[in-house]
Order: sequence, then C-alpha cells, then structure tokens
Amino acid sequence: MTEPTWREFRLHVGMPHLVPGRLAEEPVIKQLGAFQWQAVAALAAQPENAVVSEAGERLHISMISVELGLPAGRAWDEFDEGAELCFRQRTGVYGHKLVEGTFLFDSEPIPGEELQAVQVRDDLARGRRPWAYVTHGFITRSGGTWAKLETPRAFLERPLPELPAMPAGIAEHLAVERSGLIEGFLAWPDAQELPHDSRPASFEYAIQAETDFNAAGVVYCARIPAIMASGERRFLRERLLVPLSEPLVACLAAQHRRIYYFANASQEEKLQIRVQARFCPPAASAPSRVRTLGHFLFRTDVHRASDGVLMSSSLVEKVLRVPGQMKPLLTESERLFGRMQVRG
Repeated sequence: MTEPTWREFRLHVGMPHLVPGRLAEEPVIKQLGAFQWQAVAALAAQPENAVVSEAGERLHISMISVELGLPAGRAWDEFDEGAELCFRQRTGVYGHKLVEGTFLFDSEPIPGEELQAVQVRDDLARGRRPWAYVTHGFITRSGGTWAKLETPRAFLERPLPELPAMPAGIAEHLAVERSGLIEGFLAWPDAQELPHDSRPASFEYAIQAETDFNAAGVVYCARIPAIMASGERRFLRERLLVPLSEPLVACLAAQHRRIYYFANASQEEKLQIRVQARFCPPAASAPSRVRTLGHFLFRTDVHRASDGVLMSSSLVEKVLRVPGQMKPLLTESERLFGRMQVRG
C-alpha cells in the first residue's frame, strides 16, 4: 500500500475545448477521463494500451460516476482560448477494481496547502476552485456494462494507494440504480416546475458513429451529458407552454452535475431521453457585463430504445448567463420570470 499523492496535469485551452463564449463541459469531462487513465497507467507502471486483465485481455477504463462543480461566483466563461489550466489529481483504488479520482483545476497554480485541505469528496465543494470527482472501473472490449469488472494484472503485483472504504460515488451509484433518487441538490425540492404541455417529455436520439463511440466501440461516457443536453434543449424548445428561443437556451451552462452510468449501447441502437425540468429565479443583482438570470435544474435519464434498459441518470444545475448587451434575450428572460411568478 502507498499513500495517495497529487499529480499535476496541464491543458492549453483551444478551439476543441470551447463553445461560443466559454469552456465547454463535454471536453472537460473527456479530459478528466484521460487524466484519470494516465494516472492509473502510472500506478500500473505501464502505458495505457498495455494494461491487461488477469487473463491477459486488454482493459479499458470506464466511467461509473462523475460529479463536476463550479463554486459560487465562478463561471465557465472565465476560461477562454489560450488559457493554461492546471489540474491537480489524486487517485485511490478500492478492491483492485475500482478507481476514485479527485480533481481541482484552475487557470493558476494550485498551492499544496489547498490540496491538504481536501480529504474527502465533500471537501471539494467547500473550496474556491472548479472541481470534479470521478469513479471508474475496468472492463474488456466485450464487457459493455459494469456487471463484470476486471482486475488489472499489474494491480496485483504493485503497491497501490488503497482506499479504506468504498468510494462515495460507487455507493451512490448503487443507491441511484435501486431507488432512482439523486441526492446532493438542495434546490431541487423547492424549485418551480416549468409549465409544459401534456405530451411525454421523452425524445429519441440516434447514436452517431462518427462522434458518439469510444475506442471500445460503445457510446463514450463523456458524450452522455451532451446527448442529455440535446433532450433538455428540445424540452425547452418544444414542450414549454411558451418555448424558449434557441439563443437563450444556448446561454445555459452546467454549474453542478452528478451523473451515473449503468449500461451502454452499440451502433445499431437508438436512445430515449427522458427529461424533468425545474427553475429557480435569480437573486437581485446589479447590472453587469454578463448577468446571471436564474438556474434550471434537469433530471435526465437515458434508456436504450430497443429494450428500455437504463443507461445513465443525471441531475444537473445549469445557470442562465446572458451578456448584458443582448437586450432581446434579457427581455425574453424577464417574460419567463413573469410567467413563473404568476404561476407560482
């Protein structure tokens, strides 16, 4: 057994990491997975493509849960093209099969005293840095689900930073799969349900081989939040009694997400996205360059369309941030607040 240590990774923000006006969520989650895999390969003292099971089969690391958060007062539009991001990452291993990754990141170096204050997952949200908490398991290319996790052969031969208890993300994964309840969002019970029509809030998504698959030939876990966002966008555009405009929907950005993965799908599959949405109006604030105009909360589930199997569940809080000079969008937001107040 070895003590967990904090590694440092760097990311130069470029066009592949951006959407208009801000750093995008999907490439951040992809990068978290890549950094985690690099850290695991370092523990195994092997390159990623040489990590194999006890039977000698090549292994892939597969996400089980991801939590990504921004502290109050921080926003993705702080990180523009050319920014140099510093990621600090700590790895722990449980039962030789499960990996926990703890991340802090920012556009400046993160001093050691801040890292010392992070002992458990909940410490991340108390700080002033963007943060993430990720759990992974190991599967072979034929696995497709987390029903059978593999053990890297090297993990049986080398000292590891072993965790004394099951990672919080794994325990929550089991609880969410059984109950369907995702905890950790205090605003959800009191948020207002968005007024929508009577049609089911369910949307079909056809898997795109060019963008949705990973090296194992199944849907890339890091793509699922973007797939969910396509359903959330359609809900706001097609199901609300007064639909939101596309430019206003584009101003939404994830502030806090918890997502859990249960199964996967292959090329011939279509997915079904089921959406629930709620809204929290903004607190009073002075005019500024970019105005925060409320928070949307989405509970979104993705199922395989062919057999109804649940693939993933997420609860995400998205902040509506509108540039102060975009008067039509500010006016549209005011109409939304007025409707919600009348309805409430």
